[in-house]
Amino acid sequence: MRIPGWLLVVALVLVSGLAKADPQKLKVGIFERPPFAMKDLDGQWTGLAVDVWEHVSAQAGIAFDYVQVPEDQVIARAASGEVDIVIGEIGLSADRERLIDFTQPYLTVPASVAVTKRSQRPSWSDLIRDLMDNDVVTVGVILLIALVVFAIILWIVERRVDRTHFGGEPWHGVGSALWFAAVTMTTVGYGDKTPQSPVGRLVVFFWMLLGVVIVSVFTGAVAASLTNLRSEHQIHGVADLARQHVGVLSGSLSQNVLSSLGIPAQSFPTVLDGMKALEAGKLTAFVGNEADLRYAVNQNFPGDMLVQPISTTHISFAFATRPGLPQREEINVALIDETTRPGWEQQVERWIGLPATR
Repeated sequence: MRIPGWLLVVALVLVSGLAKADPQKLKVGIFERPPFAMKDLDGQWTGLAVDVWEHVSAQAGIAFDYVQVPEDQVIARAASGEVDIVIGEIGLSADRERLIDFTQPYLTVPASVAVTKRSQRPSWSDLIRDLMDNDVVTVGVILLIALVVFAIILWIVERRVDRTHFGGEPWHGVGSALWFAAVTMTTVGYGDKTPQSPVGRLVVFFWMLLGVVIVSVFTGAVAASLTNLRSEHQIHGVADLARQHVGVLSGSLSQNVLSSLGIPAQSFPTVLDGMKALEAGKLTAFVGNEADLRYAVNQNFPGDMLVQPISTTHISFAFATRPGLPQREEINVALIDETTRPGWEQQVERWIGLPATR
């Protein structure tokens, strides 16, 4: 049977049209959380995660449409397949991995704590309290007793030898001996008062040796007290948070960690809310990931706050995908290529800002 020519033409047009049809677009879930994803004045999505995704999707040849999703439904939407992939501030965790799939991480940062600069400078009352609580007072009392005892012994030995040095009225002689003991112990040695007798010089010889020991112990006690005082105001590890009034972002991985460690923390709906409470003195520390905190400090509190990484901690961020997404392998390859190229660190710094300096 002969096929009409016009039917062949229609068939060729349909086949050609199907070949040129756009592939099915991925539904990319997104939610607002600076500096990972945010809308500019024109309503366009920008941010570190947006930057990374748009480079990766272009390299992998993936067409997509953004779908804004509520932040608290991100994991559920990906798990149910309502969206194919979600980008933004999504931290990796075992609980989430049981529900969804993750791509390769595109950013790993330490957990960090934001503090005000003024809180890092101990007050005079803190200094006095710390000195009173440590061995400084005890060593100081011993030093004063030793000074008085030595002065009395020196006065007894020297008071009749040369009245111009340690003689005269008892209060004058003992006072001169105290002065001599102090300048000798501190190695100042003015030379205006000196023992004249052999016994007096022998007493002074032993005082010199004892004075060096006492001053060294006193100096060490003061230095240790100052070091402890500074350490009390700094946070080096998670355990140091137990003595702080801590704030944390509600629903964040940081909140889960603090809760599991039994460290009480006040939760806030946004990082900015928590940082404002910190600035107002309602908190002594705000815990989060380094990217969030550095961005908030550089954008809203430049020069007023510090961000201190918490040692031995890290938080990794990746894209969340529905289970079994076919394009996940292509996305991973493009992600590795994007995050290992020269200039990647500068791109991250452009979004989250440079570390605040002291």
